[in-house]
Amino acid sequence: MDSAVGDLVWGGFQKLGFIQYAGMENVEYREGCNVVQMAPKPEHLNHNGDLHAAMLFGLAETAAMGASISGIVDLMGDAFIVARDGRIEYLARAKGEAGPIRATSELSAEGLKQMREDILAGNPVELSVPVDITDNTGKSVAAATFTAVIRPRRK
Repeated sequence: MDSAVGDLVWGGFQKLGFIQYAGMENVEYREGCNVVQMAPKPEHLNHNGDLHAAMLFGLAETAAMGASISGIVDLMGDAFIVARDGRIEYLARAKGEAGPIRATSELSAEGLKQMREDILAGNPVELSVPVDITDNTGKSVAAATFTAVIRPRRK
C-alpha cells in the first residue's frame, strides 16, 4: 500500500468528532497494520490521572478498524464494515504522564488474503482483530480484541 492510500484513509478518520476530541494521530498505516496514538489531555483523564478507560477503548477500536480495512481499501466501494463487538483487558495504569498512549493492531498476511477472497466472492466476513495498547515506555497497559464484520454493500 502506498502512503497516499494511508493518507486518504486517515484523512477520513480525522473528520470524525471522536478522533478529533481524542487527538488521535496516525503513527503507521500499511497493509495489515494500523498504529495510532494519543497524547492525553486533562479532559481525557480520570480521577486518578490515568487515561480514562473509555478513551483506551476508543483508541483500541480505532486501531482495530483501521487495520481491518488496510488490506481492502480498494474494495470498500463494494463492502460495508462495522465493529460488532469488542473486549478489552486493562493490564496496568495508563498514566497521563506516560503518554502518548499507542495502540497497535496487526493482521496476518494469510488472514488478509482470505478476507480479500471472501469479499471478492461476495461472502460475509467476521474477523477477529487484536490490539496491544502501550505507554511511552512500551509497557502494555491494555489488550483488546474486536470483531470486524464486513458484508457486501447493498446495491
